Amino acid sequence: MGAVTEYINEYLPTFDALGDLDNIVSSLEDQRSSLATQIQELQSQINTECDRLLSKSDAILNQVQDFRTNYSQLKSRLAVPSNGLGRLNSPSAAAAAGVVIERPQFLDQLQRLMDKLQRFEIAKRYFVTLEEVLVISEQAKKSIVKDTRSSLDKFNQLSELAKSVNLQSHEAEDSAGYLVQYLEESRDELWKDLRESLASEFRPSLDTIGWPRQVSMDADFVGFIEGFNKLLEFQFLYHDEDSERQKAPNPIIALSVMVEPLDIRFRYHFEGTRETNNISRPEWFFQHFQSTIEEHEQLMQTVVQGILEQSEYVSNREAMHEFIYAYLPCVRRKLEAIIPRLMSEHQLLSHLMLETMKFDDFLRDVYLFRPYGLPDDQEWQGVTGDIMSRSEWFQSWLSIEKDFALARYQEIIDAPDAWVVDFDAVGDNEPKPTKSSLRLKDLLETISDRYRPLRSFVHRVRFLLDIQIAILDGYHKRISASLDAFESLTSTLGKAMSGVHDEDRKKMVDGLAGIERLCRAYGSAYTIRDALKDWGEDIFFLELYQELDTRAAQFRRQGAPKAPQSSSSDTTELQKISQQLPDTLDDDGTIFDEVIKAYDAVQSRAEGLIIKHLQREVQKVYKTDKVFRQSVKSKEADAEEIYNSQAQVSEMLAYLSRALSETSFARISRTLYQSFNF
Repeated sequence: MGAVTEYINEYLPTFDALGDLDNIVSSLEDQRSSLATQIQELQSQINTECDRLLSKSDAILNQVQDFRTNYSQLKSRLAVPSNGLGRLNSPSAAAAAGVVIERPQFLDQLQRLMDKLQRFEIAKRYFVTLEEVLVISEQAKKSIVKDTRSSLDKFNQLSELAKSVNLQSHEAEDSAGYLVQYLEESRDELWKDLRESLASEFRPSLDTIGWPRQVSMDADFVGFIEGFNKLLEFQFLYHDEDSERQKAPNPIIALSVMVEPLDIRFRYHFEGTRETNNISRPEWFFQHFQSTIEEHEQLMQTVVQGILEQSEYVSNREAMHEFIYAYLPCVRRKLEAIIPRLMSEHQLLSHLMLETMKFDDFLRDVYLFRPYGLPDDQEWQGVTGDIMSRSEWFQSWLSIEKDFALARYQEIIDAPDAWVVDFDAVGDNEPKPTKSSLRLKDLLETISDRYRPLRSFVHRVRFLLDIQIAILDGYHKRISASLDAFESLTSTLGKAMSGVHDEDRKKMVDGLAGIERLCRAYGSAYTIRDALKDWGEDIFFLELYQELDTRAAQFRRQGAPKAPQSSSSDTTELQKISQQLPDTLDDDGTIFDEVIKAYDAVQSRAEGLIIKHLQREVQKVYKTDKVFRQSVKSKEADAEEIYNSQAQVSEMLAYLSRALSETSFARISRTLYQSFNF
């Protein structure tokens, strides 16, 4: 009755509505006739379907009965008499017994149907998943501006779906590879769409404050702060495990959006056809970068820094560092574009590397720049480290610097005054250097200054070994060769075999000429040895020595460097380096200890030859000068009397007193005096 009452109240709400009663009754009759017809049709369909199902069920029952009969027959035929052999309960065993098993045809059909059903089920899940992806993406895009958190929840949902399908596909031997790829691409595409939606909303606020021109602190920052915070929430609310595994964190999106017009301006000036795009003037684009960050320093240090400090996601970040980090890719892009063009322009490439290292030092010294996320025990390699991480680029630069240094070294030792003693270069109480040793010392210091700004251990050691040690070794061999030649010209066998005329030989090695020659070798060796001692105590070389000792020891002990950031090329370089080191290094030593020992040996050898030469010259005088012989035989004779007794010996000793330090001269004089035994 309730339904009738509701119907009457709906169609006959008032007494006046009774006039339409005939029409209502006629309409109800039509509906009843239509429903009756539909019921008859449905009843007919039901009867037909029932007949079909009954017929099919009879066929299935017959098949089941046939299966049972066949199974019983097979079971009885497979039974084996109780002779200890048991039963043949597998198709292979039955075949071995000569039993032929006929598989019912309906089982094969059933298997094919099951396979089709499984494929249909997989296809259904594919389409359901694709539909879910589309729905999630659309919902996320619609709510991104008004409700960032809701959009990120949708994005997270899509990300989790992609991970779940990827896991299931992996367990099923990557059977859903295309679906996984589609889901990951959809996730990445959604992220880009969401980012661009928020960035588009943020950009008008930049126009409001006057960006990218220098921003006045009186500008209206309300919209800017709101948009900046939305982008922070969008970027850091989502916990992206893949991003955490990256070598470097992504820049703050809001700052990346702010850098966009700066990047366009950089491209216009330094990557287009303007005169400012000059590969011989890399300092121009470095100076442009520096002036740009200086121009916006106040905005970063006040407004942006305040936003970061109040954010629950990035309160520990430095705004100026993040701004530099977001802007640096344009410099890297520029360097990567011009370095290949400078491979054949040696001077330009060397100049570029010098300016790049100066730029890195500017960021470190002025802004204390250090990218966020860098481990505490790891130093920022700089833009130089980024581009020199390509081994072929570093090798080209190293070869250029090495060729330049070796050419300069050759000029130094081939100069007409290379072996002239400079008596005014040092104090009175120091051995006097040759001009070549002084110039070589300056060259080695220049080389140190060239690679001192490098932060890569391998790069530093390559400069040290390939250039500086190579030059030091060459100069050591040159001094040693001069001493070899002196010994050859003064020995009995050498005099006979030298092929030098006796008069020429005397001019070269006899008397004062021999002393001068030996003092040149002595002073050259002492100057380089003394410089190496000072350099070994420099903090730069001490740190290099400590790291060299640590890594080489690890390599010898473990067979590979321990540092995880070492690339395969670095591993090869460390192997080469370790082969040039002794098994153990002195804890109190320096990186130049082995070279210092070599120059010490040359210096000692030169001093010994000086003493022998003096002894030889004194013996000559002893045989020819009666006064000198008497002064030597006198028990009261001393070095001063010997010095004054003969002009030639006096001249040699006078030269020694000028060329050597007081300590060295006294030691040589004492040894000479004690060796007299006529």
